[in-house]
Amino acid sequence: MNNSEEEFQIVEAVLNGQKDRYRELVDRHAPLVFNIVNQFVSRREEAEELAQEIFVKTYERLSSFNKQSKFSSWLYRIAYNHCRDYAKNIRRKNESFDEVREQDLKNNMGGYSMPDAELEKAEWIALLKKGLKEINTDYAEAFLMKYEAGMTYQAMAQRLEASKGALKVRVYRAKKELKAFIEQNS
Repeated sequence: MNNSEEEFQIVEAVLNGQKDRYRELVDRHAPLVFNIVNQFVSRREEAEELAQEIFVKTYERLSSFNKQSKFSSWLYRIAYNHCRDYAKNIRRKNESFDEVREQDLKNNMGGYSMPDAELEKAEWIALLKKGLKEINTDYAEAFLMKYEAGMTYQAMAQRLEASKGALKVRVYRAKKELKAFIEQNS
């Protein structure tokens, strides 16, 4: 029995009242969900809270799962959309995801100074993360999948149900928008 068949059986068992079996799906897919969540937030507590919200949402929608698709693809789409909505709400409130973390670092550095090269790298990474939150979310998603997760265009196409060509365009546009953002903000 392959993973998909086994997952379908677990889904059926949960829908038929064996609710404790849902934990098996959570355990299997927690790394996937945390990988997605960590593309949007950097604080651990925030990531754990988002992951929990995603698994609750998935549980509530389990009856709508289409058994013709892979559970991981269905879960990925829910997780990504949830995180994207969360990011949009944060932007609307003009809050930066890393604002609190950066302030904590400034408050707790207490005279410690980083070597210049390390500081430049940290500043560049912070600027890149900020840029990824400002550009089109579809472009940012493709960029992160390609360069952070190291996915091939084929794997990205399967996961996002988009053509390889469209994803290459998204990555190109992400680079172009990030370059403009970094030039404008550095």
